Amino acid sequence: MYFKVAMYRFYLLTLLFWASSFSFVWAQSSSPAYAPWMELSDSSALSNLQDDSALPQIPSTIETPPPLLHTDASPSIIERMYANRLIDAPAQFGYDLFNTDMPTNGKNAPMGAVQDDYVLGQGDTLRITFTGQRNDQKDYTIDALGMLNIKDFPPLSVLGRTLQQLREDMSVQTASMPNLQAYISLTNLRQISVLVVGNVNKPGRKTLSAFHTTLDALTLSGGIKKNGSLRAIKLVRNGRSTMIDLYALLIHGAANLDIALRDGDRLIVPPIGPTVAIAGAVTRPGIYEIKRTHRGINQMHANNSEKLSLNEMLDLAGGVLSSGNNRLIRLALNTDGAENVNEVSDPFKKIFENNSILSVVAGTEKRSGTIELVGNTRRPGLHDLSANKTLSALLQNDMVLGDDIYPLMGVIERWDNDQLSTKYIKYPVRLVLKKEFDLTLQNNDVVWLLSNQDISNTYKENDENTKNTESIEQGSNYSDNNIINDPALKSFLKENAVFVRGAVRRPGLYPVADGITLDNILAVAGGMTLEADTQSIEITSKNFSQGHQDFGRGGTERATISLIEQSPENISISAGDAVRVNQKFRKMDERTVLIIGEVLHPGEYDLLAGDTVSDLIKRAGNLTDQAYPTGAIFSRESERKSEEMRFRSAAHDMKNRLAAAIERDKNPPDATQVDMVRRLADELTQIQAVGRITVETDPAILMSAPELDMLLEKGDRIYIPKRPLTVRVSGEVLSSASLQFREDKDPIDYIHEAGGFTYHADKNRSFVVYPDGSAEPLQVSTWNHNPIFIPPGSTIIVPRDPKPFDFMESAKDVGQILSNLAITSVFIDDIRD
Repeated sequence: MYFKVAMYRFYLLTLLFWASSFSFVWAQSSSPAYAPWMELSDSSALSNLQDDSALPQIPSTIETPPPLLHTDASPSIIERMYANRLIDAPAQFGYDLFNTDMPTNGKNAPMGAVQDDYVLGQGDTLRITFTGQRNDQKDYTIDALGMLNIKDFPPLSVLGRTLQQLREDMSVQTASMPNLQAYISLTNLRQISVLVVGNVNKPGRKTLSAFHTTLDALTLSGGIKKNGSLRAIKLVRNGRSTMIDLYALLIHGAANLDIALRDGDRLIVPPIGPTVAIAGAVTRPGIYEIKRTHRGINQMHANNSEKLSLNEMLDLAGGVLSSGNNRLIRLALNTDGAENVNEVSDPFKKIFENNSILSVVAGTEKRSGTIELVGNTRRPGLHDLSANKTLSALLQNDMVLGDDIYPLMGVIERWDNDQLSTKYIKYPVRLVLKKEFDLTLQNNDVVWLLSNQDISNTYKENDENTKNTESIEQGSNYSDNNIINDPALKSFLKENAVFVRGAVRRPGLYPVADGITLDNILAVAGGMTLEADTQSIEITSKNFSQGHQDFGRGGTERATISLIEQSPENISISAGDAVRVNQKFRKMDERTVLIIGEVLHPGEYDLLAGDTVSDLIKRAGNLTDQAYPTGAIFSRESERKSEEMRFRSAAHDMKNRLAAAIERDKNPPDATQVDMVRRLADELTQIQAVGRITVETDPAILMSAPELDMLLEKGDRIYIPKRPLTVRVSGEVLSSASLQFREDKDPIDYIHEAGGFTYHADKNRSFVVYPDGSAEPLQVSTWNHNPIFIPPGSTIIVPRDPKPFDFMESAKDVGQILSNLAITSVFIDDIRD
């Protein structure tokens, strides 16, 4: 029973399988191949047929190529073997031929019209169009016997004949028929089956068209593996073998090796043969396959490879990069596995075999017959020595110079063959252009044209960011900022410098060559300033003495020159001299003070030596009727800086104390205390100081007591407030405020009106700051109360209790810091404008 049920299910499944197969085949056969030119009108179709430009339709059943297989990025075992012997790991040559983004496939190849020499075969479909006495068009397929059966014509044998021969036969057939022409075109190519086996990524049988070649078949097979041979591919056809060497195509461009395939062909890719590696300064470094040796007729020796000469190895690699002094080194393994290294001198001796390496080491090029112009020039780079034998020939006019040229000295960098070292020769650029100075140039000289920026950078210590922006010709030995980085050249410039000081616009060090005069050096230094004394120019030079060592210190003397009596063009300046231009008056510096508040003309005023507070008040139009000079705030820049330094120092000291307290094992501070200290330190670091000094600003008092009239300094600020009717309460009170002044109020009354003390208030350290800036402690606790008179404009300050900071050493200093912070926060807004 169970056997019958199983057989019934088997027959049912078989029936369903054949039904689905039949429907698929019927659907394929009922859909005609698409030919774009068939959509044209009759006249267009005839025109296309007459010039044979119609494209054949590729059969839809030709095998679709596999997805593109890129060459494996990981090195092969052969590449790893050579990589262990070379610094630069080479890659196997030729395998990227199949690594393409546009693989050949059966749907888009071939491109263009079918040529007349196309050989017809079984399965090709021809479209024949008749015009004249017969007007019809039909497709005819060559049958299995190679015959073409055309209506009203005898059968034609076309197997192995070309398309052109068929057209000629049809012309003969239609010649006997009046007014009849026949046009033949190929519409469908026959399919062929090719077997690809061996070391390819996707071996197997491939269905192609008659136009496909060996390279197409290998590409459709995913390309050759790196363990497969490129030089011994075998094409088997009708029992005969043809060897294909892809190196002939890759290296020499022999396109005839890409053979058109036929039905039944077999492509066999054997394992890779012997290899050699070529590395270094060659056009195409890599690992190359070489041929095996043969014994007798087509008998390969399994252990030996052919031997190549140096010239043959270089031909594989495309030759050396340059024809200079190259070292050619051979690396070969002996039978013990040891590597022998020797230089190759005979280009024809065949010494390279399996696993050999040729390393080409390029020698350094040595130029000849050239000079180089670098620096601040419009013509940088190499120049022909034969056309520029002298400096004046190289620097013919100022068009050679850059925009920022330094005119007092250029440098020639020359190789000294005797000492085998570099030497520097200075020359005056200005005199060379005027044809008053010249030098003969030598082979490989480097002629520097310096810029003013170069000179400035040379004397800046630790300046690594400055860079000469002039371009340098490719191949030059000098980078853009070479002058900054060359310590020898920098030292040479300093040795030949002149010191220029005093009333010039750009004082500093300036290198000079021979023939430089005082007017040249003053011009480069920007000229003399307005306050320069032209009758008092001090020059320290050895040029004033005779005999150099006979007078003074080393023959150097000092002289004062008056440009009224002597022309600067006649005063020579040499390396090591010093020029100082004295001043005949002191130019007015930018020195101002600021007065704001209750004056008629507030603002900034210039400051002269001896100006006092009363002078400034008079210049500002005196005080207004609402002015309150008793509450004036006087802020001095030097005091502000000192106060800020004290705050920063206190913050640093506080952080150190906090760190020491945290490190203690006993009673370490909790997180809240640590956070409070850190916030206080940050506040001390960022706070803006007041720098207040107590001064007298009442004009009447200053007139009667001139000794109280303070001298002003640059940056002083004076704020004259209005006459107040309030007393401020600030600090640790519930509501800081300005409260109405009353004579019968004492300090505790004002504090109560401000909401009373906060939880963190330090009652015992409360104090009052009077309008003139003086301060006095207050007794405001319930058990120690002492009422005092608080004048209007005063500020009562209740500081913060330093008790949370008791865990640090010297916590009493924190109380002082908190008081200073409270004063600063109160008065900083009064002078901030």
